[in-house]
Amino acid sequence: MAMDNFKEEIVVKRKSGLNNAVYYLCWATIVVFGFIGIVNLYAALGTIGQGFQWPSLVFSLILIGLAVLLFLKKDTLRVEYEYTFTNGTLDISQVLNNSKRKYLAEIPLKLVESCGSVTVPAFSRYLNNKEIKRHNWFLNRDADLVYLYFTKNAVRRLVIIEPSQEMQAMMRSKGYLGYGVWQDK
Repeated sequence: MAMDNFKEEIVVKRKSGLNNAVYYLCWATIVVFGFIGIVNLYAALGTIGQGFQWPSLVFSLILIGLAVLLFLKKDTLRVEYEYTFTNGTLDISQVLNNSKRKYLAEIPLKLVESCGSVTVPAFSRYLNNKEIKRHNWFLNRDADLVYLYFTKNAVRRLVIIEPSQEMQAMMRSKGYLGYGVWQDK
């Protein structure tokens, strides 16, 4: 009985202090904008019989709209990526605020035409090509980033991820990648 090659990793931002501060500031802004907007809206609607105040109504709706927009977008400040490697297939998901999962891609390594460290010259050739759809699915720019170039559904794609050394070794093992696909130099 053959064993599956399986590895799952979650990539988190190493320096997340600023993101956390902005996240909590976003929550405070939601509360303040929502409160002021609702109080102002109530006051504007309360003056209907005494001459309607359009500027007050517009200001209220703008504040309430901004509060709703911030509420909908706040989770994008806390992003993680999950890489799952199973027998030659790499699945990538985005996790927002540890609660919402968005499935991004399934990449069979047999489709990969070129991959390796982003420091190799082959990477810049793909990076500068405007016809290639690029996906940056990493969080730490100083990490050991890896690129994967492949064509799927007639679309040429360049995916940049930050897998661990162990996952990189697993991707290179057992002939999952074709000969010469992994670029070392």
